[in-house]
Amino acid sequence: MKFAKIFLFSVFTLSVFNCAELFSSKEDKNDDQLILALLVGANCPKTNVSTPTFGTKFDFTNCSGDANLALAGSGFQANNVTLSGGLVGTSNNSTIITNASSLSNSGGNKKASIEIVYQLNSALSTISAILPSTTAFGGPGFFIRDTKADKIVNGSSSAFGTAGTPWASSVGQEKTLCLEIHEEGSGAHIFGWQGTCATVDRSAYQFEEENVVVIISGDRVALRINGATVKTLTIYNQSIGTAGSFL
Repeated sequence: MKFAKIFLFSVFTLSVFNCAELFSSKEDKNDDQLILALLVGANCPKTNVSTPTFGTKFDFTNCSGDANLALAGSGFQANNVTLSGGLVGTSNNSTIITNASSLSNSGGNKKASIEIVYQLNSALSTISAILPSTTAFGGPGFFIRDTKADKIVNGSSSAFGTAGTPWASSVGQEKTLCLEIHEEGSGAHIFGWQGTCATVDRSAYQFEEENVVVIISGDRVALRINGATVKTLTIYNQSIGTAGSFL
């Protein structure tokens, strides 16, 4: 009986691999990876949070199994990342992106909100947080550096209109940022805080810029991890910031 179970498992696993070769679209590939992740039990722990709003926290420090499969089992598509005390990336080609819509506003103008806990390896290390992102990593976002975050617009980074106070270097040090983007009018309001989303002043932003001219056509959350480790990522399904906008 034990041999029969092993044989059936092997046949089913081989069938999954064979099916993966028959499909060429990204969606089919994601489905195949999810099935395989479920088979081998690969995943990254996730928990529901309710402060300051509702969302899902992904813990990349306690993932099990292969990195790509663990992330697939948790709802992400990954490329060129490894697992070692978190989600490790070595270049701008080290990426993750959610497989489904990750907006914090279900109607009207788009909004996206995240909390990221990370550590940079050097002063040249960066993390690009794109939200809302297209499946091709297009959209506005945050270019996270060792002592500050800049805004990303049309693929280029530049300082915020209100840049805020630079922080102590995050090289070799764990750092937490709370980040949010609202679609407003023909552009976007891009803003954020140092610290956890649960403890920030929701009505006063530490770095921000309003009326940023950018087209928002995506609905995902994406990261480019260049020489850094991402330890946790929380994606909220309700917006956080309240100043100058509606919840």
